[in-house]
Amino acid sequence: MENHRPRSAGVTAAATFAILGSVTALLIWGFIVLSIVNTPADEKGHRLYELYAGAFFAIALIPPLVLAAFIRTAIGLFQLRPWARIAAMVWAGGALVASLWLIAFRPFETFVIPENFVSPVQSIQQLFSIAFVFMLLPVSVWWLFLFRMKSVRAQFSAERASAKLQEAECQDGTVSYT
Repeated sequence: MENHRPRSAGVTAAATFAILGSVTALLIWGFIVLSIVNTPADEKGHRLYELYAGAFFAIALIPPLVLAAFIRTAIGLFQLRPWARIAAMVWAGGALVASLWLIAFRPFETFVIPENFVSPVQSIQQLFSIAFVFMLLPVSVWWLFLFRMKSVRAQFSAERASAKLQEAECQDGTVSYT
């Protein structure tokens, strides 16, 4: 069957990157949740997730739901759904704001890693913030430019898709009752 809505390489790359990034984030999230669950009990026999149940449930539920929404957006990009282009621009705008906020309000954590003045936990936080900025800042700018291009908007156009589908049905000899 012929594809009546060809997808550009940029849209394919963006959707692939979104899925790969989401799977990677899910793996990191799983490692963090597993580390929280496997922490030893304190002297009273309480575990960390028992002491901070609300925070644990937020950590356990919110990230996978957000990542599931991001994966659904990536699948929508593969299918050239008009809502997926808008959702991708919203994700890109959010990532851009978060990256710029991190640069503006946490410049020490973003650009400088001291070797002997911070604890190992703070060093890990700094590495995560640097990775966040270096990965998401260029991608968010790329997505904002990509999904605003006229050629990309035309790919996601619902009218164009329905017209081409009706045209293809008429050429096949089938009748459309829509």
